[in-house]
Amino acid sequence: MPKIAVNLSSEQVEALSKMFPDLPVEDALLKIVSSALSSGKPLKTEDRSMKTLIDTINAYTGKIDEVSRKISHVIELIEDLVARVQSLEEQVRSIPQVVQQVKLEEKREVRKSAIDILKEQKIMFESDIAGKIKNRDAFFEKLKRSGAVVIELAKERVAVDREFFSVFVENVGKLAASSEEALSKELSRDEVKLLKALMNSGLAYFDSTRKKWVIDVDV
Repeated sequence: MPKIAVNLSSEQVEALSKMFPDLPVEDALLKIVSSALSSGKPLKTEDRSMKTLIDTINAYTGKIDEVSRKISHVIELIEDLVARVQSLEEQVRSIPQVVQQVKLEEKREVRKSAIDILKEQKIMFESDIAGKIKNRDAFFEKLKRSGAVVIELAKERVAVDREFFSVFVENVGKLAASSEEALSKELSRDEVKLLKALMNSGLAYFDSTRKKWVIDVDV
């Protein structure tokens, strides 16, 4: 085998010793040459270090991917929670508006005019409102001006919705009997109540000769 003399600096010898601490310098140099010839490129320490680093990174890549998936899921949960909180905040902010609207509706109910209330109740006896209305004269006068039928009974006044009174007169005019059974069968409860009030004040009576009811009210 031919021998080749190679002049190495002290730094090169030290580097060879570090790369192959278990081999003499000559054998270490021969190993490098043999490796270079067989692979077509020199074997470098940094190549081995890089391979080790890559293997280490690959070992943790799966774990990193798993952690990444978990983080993505947590982010989705947080985004959903944020959306729900925002929706709840909007609902909470709308509460004062809802309360205010309810109060306005209640005020509208309170501010209903007397004629509107009469249209709902159909009949309003003075005795029923005595504890609520101080100036009842003005109250009934206002109802009359608004179109209600105001009737002077023997002991009190009664206000009647004009439309209801027209239907009442028409229904009573169809009656051919005066018995309680006939009244309750043909008339509504409010109509029976009004008819009896008129009868007690002499403003309505049953003409047995003509078999017909007579209502003596000037509207």
